[in-house]
Amino acid sequence: MFKQCILAVTTIMLCFTACRKEVKGVVGVWQIKQVATQSGALITDKPLPGLFIFTPNHYSMLWVLSTKTEPFAERWKPTDDEKIKRFNSLIINSGTYEIRDSTLTTYPVVARIPELMGGEQICEYRLDNDTMLLKFVDEYSFDGIQAPWVASGGIVLTLVRVE
Repeated sequence: MFKQCILAVTTIMLCFTACRKEVKGVVGVWQIKQVATQSGALITDKPLPGLFIFTPNHYSMLWVLSTKTEPFAERWKPTDDEKIKRFNSLIINSGTYEIRDSTLTTYPVVARIPELMGGEQICEYRLDNDTMLLKFVDEYSFDGIQAPWVASGGIVLTLVRVE
């Protein structure tokens, strides 16, 4: 019986260690290097600034889904139309995440889009040293409604580790 308990504890510790090692690969600060469609068509290799930050248990992403940004016509006093345009180009969410095989699933606690808080984003990911491919494949609101963009296909981000 004692040997079986030791074997069970050892197995659990090995599984936990293997899971943590997988997560450790994404831990760090990442910037977007390239944006493409799921079919591989390049959207831009000069994306606007954005950061993806992964700790062992949490993540935060903030990036601009656009190829250019313009200053407001009057500094520090955007019109309502300018605010809407800027707001619509921002991707912002933070929360927890988990990794299983080649799938990285985020669980936003806070997000620009209220429906995403409590929902999930599902990405396929691949690491190659300090480069990560992040393919957004699915997204659900807090009440299980699939995001409309899924039907038209997602995007693939190439991220590079900066820290």
